[in-house]
Amino acid sequence: MNPQTLVKDGYEQKLKEMTKKVLEGSEITREEAMFILNFPSEKIEVLFECATMIREKFRGNKIDFCAIVNAKSGLCPEDCKFCAQSTKWKTKIQRYPLLPVEVVVQKAREAYEMGATKFGIVTSGRGPTDKEVEIICEMIIEIRKKVPGIEPDATLGELTEKQAQKLKDAGVSHSNHNIETSPRYFPKICQTHTYEDRLRTIKILKENGIGVCCGCIFGMGETNEDRVDIAFELKKIDPKIIPINFLNPRPGTPLESIPVMHPDEAAKCISMMRFVNPSKQIKVAGGREVVFGDKQDWVIKAGADDLMVGNYLTTPGQDYKKDWALALSLNLELPEHIREKAQIVSGNLL
Repeated sequence: MNPQTLVKDGYEQKLKEMTKKVLEGSEITREEAMFILNFPSEKIEVLFECATMIREKFRGNKIDFCAIVNAKSGLCPEDCKFCAQSTKWKTKIQRYPLLPVEVVVQKAREAYEMGATKFGIVTSGRGPTDKEVEIICEMIIEIRKKVPGIEPDATLGELTEKQAQKLKDAGVSHSNHNIETSPRYFPKICQTHTYEDRLRTIKILKENGIGVCCGCIFGMGETNEDRVDIAFELKKIDPKIIPINFLNPRPGTPLESIPVMHPDEAAKCISMMRFVNPSKQIKVAGGREVVFGDKQDWVIKAGADDLMVGNYLTTPGQDYKKDWALALSLNLELPEHIREKAQIVSGNLL
């Protein structure tokens, strides 16, 4: 037998042993997480089979969809190097203050029609003013009243205890606050606030009974060691949902020249996250269309069970009907309110 085949077979055997360990309730080590990131690309279907077994064991065969609205755009004083909404970078995006309540409620209706069961109200800036929180609370109340079936969430940056409690009382179910990258790499991505600042907001959300959605952006120049650190940091944080984003380099930002991740590399990141955090809802959001191209099925095969549909904050997403068709092609159970419609409209899209 060819020595290279022996090595590859060894990879496959070790992966299956790791999979068995996770399925039986044990945890993988950092070294084993690194092993996933280095798994041979020519055997990536084996990795997909193992990640799918773990997803189905802990998350079932359902897929969730979420959507967001950029409710306040391009007015952020922070210097996050990936972000087109920072006022420190010369980017060509729309800039506007907080949208009217009725506009956001309509966006929630549209999100529900796209299949979303969660709807995030997202604002740029380090954190909202108390007045903005009052208006966002009104949005939450109106969405719950007028768009039953969708959970309103709020992604507003840093919050005070008082603000978090107001949002909880208004009916916010989750709030997103990503760690973005590893503690070690964070200062190379942002210098106007710290990693510890982000952890503080996550703590405030938890203490006020708001479900935490906390994840990262892969592909910003971090190492594989950083990527493993991210997965284990998130394991320690223990969020309800882990969103994975991939850098879609924005013209005018300091990271504009970084190459888009290769789909093999990106898929291994998703699988590694699933192995480290087997029971978590793992959402793939920003950058997936650019990174995976016509391999969107890899996102699910690699271990994700949640997709963001519609547009992102400053970049467009793909037609949500293609996401319906993708889910059906993989025999996933769609949200109940769109199942019949998805069967009708998805036939000619794949």
